[in-house]
Amino acid sequence: MLRVARPPVEVLSATDIARLDAAWRTIISEIGVQFEHPGALALLQEAGQRVEGETVFFDADWVAGLVAQAPSSFTWHARNAERSLALGAGVTAFAPAYGAPFVTKGGERGNGSLEDLRNLVALIQDADELDIAGGVVTEAQDVPVEHRHLQLVRTLAVESDKPFMAAVSSRDATLDSVRIADIALGGLDGRCAMTAILNSVSPLRWDERMTDAMMLLAEHGQAGIVMPGAMLGAMAPVTIAGGTAEMLAEAFAAIALIQTVRPGAPVLLGSGLPITDMQSGAAGFSGPELALGVVLGCQLARHYGLPTRALGGSLTTSQLTDAQAGWEGMQILKASLDGHADVVMHAAGWLDAGLVTGYEKLVADVDMIGSLMVEYGPIEVDDATLAIDAIREVGHGGHFFGVDHTMERYRTCFHRPVVASKQNIERWRAAGSLDTEQRAEAIWRERLAAHGPPPIDPDVERAIDAYVEARTRELLTTG
Repeated sequence: MLRVARPPVEVLSATDIARLDAAWRTIISEIGVQFEHPGALALLQEAGQRVEGETVFFDADWVAGLVAQAPSSFTWHARNAERSLALGAGVTAFAPAYGAPFVTKGGERGNGSLEDLRNLVALIQDADELDIAGGVVTEAQDVPVEHRHLQLVRTLAVESDKPFMAAVSSRDATLDSVRIADIALGGLDGRCAMTAILNSVSPLRWDERMTDAMMLLAEHGQAGIVMPGAMLGAMAPVTIAGGTAEMLAEAFAAIALIQTVRPGAPVLLGSGLPITDMQSGAAGFSGPELALGVVLGCQLARHYGLPTRALGGSLTTSQLTDAQAGWEGMQILKASLDGHADVVMHAAGWLDAGLVTGYEKLVADVDMIGSLMVEYGPIEVDDATLAIDAIREVGHGGHFFGVDHTMERYRTCFHRPVVASKQNIERWRAAGSLDTEQRAEAIWRERLAAHGPPPIDPDVERAIDAYVEARTRELLTTG
């Protein structure tokens, strides 16, 4: 976790915020938001909202009141209590890439597997820079889809002791996630043990699966990350202002439903607007517009009193862990820190617009996060760091190599990157002339070889495995 030691960047004026507030209110009341879910429609109609077919025309003041009812902070509990996260408390937590069907490792690209999922979770577990085990770090495509979610959640709950995310690929997956979390934590007892990404079908539509997931999570006190699928130029206007207004309308409609299901249920507001490449139509998960959308989304979340999840990790459209991946990832990561995001998703491992989780990219991104933690962390100014005695000792024209002040600090005084090369050209050539990707490959292989799983109560592990086995049989039988 990182407590950013500088004020948040704010790009919107009070007038801008007022205009955006008026815009989402107009959208939600005059155009409406669709919910492909009879239960949600009935609940909202019972709460006094006008429903025509699948479209809900909201009372904007009623929605604003429910958004204000969502907690401004909450604890995301982990199996290891020392790793629990206080969200909305002024710290930024980092989560890995999410949702990729493919992986890259050792220069090869292939389908994600259960072995890859376990390997990646092991690397995440051992990375102090990452605070969250994640969710679908990669799709385990060698496991039948009917019960794949069970192996996913089992891996996250057993092979990491960091907070993890629910599987929301189906109603069964959401409920199984809740039940496994309940076993892992020895009972939820009203605690939030999971979050889940809830994506709308922009523009202005929530499908049955996502609506089911948000309602089930709310019933059990688990947190929804409300992240509209607005993509500028495709599912939203090409302008940042228009996309933001649409995003707020979709998000606040969902938050109103969540609060109707369970008043005070925790939520996070998603921030960040990807663009559409207007030449190819491809998704553009990089660039200045996305970075700006992250910063302004974080500002709006603060305005409305909501914790925020930034679509602001080390995002890139590059297929390789190369220079493009580096500059695009750094730009978006820095935007998340400038905005003071509470959770940074996709902070490590993201490649090829999210289609790939890269082993080498994950290791390189972790190194980048470590560097940014120094840049955005506090600066100590006290008698010891001012070093007047050392300056007096060296005097004019000397050097500081051998003075006590340096000797006491030389091992830890500067950030030491793990992946980045600091060798001169001769030593670099003698070591094999390895590029960033090759160095990162050597590091993840060393880390996996040295990895040991985190401790877990054997009874808890047996109970989780028994549940997974029983539910797998049940789903295969009913499927």
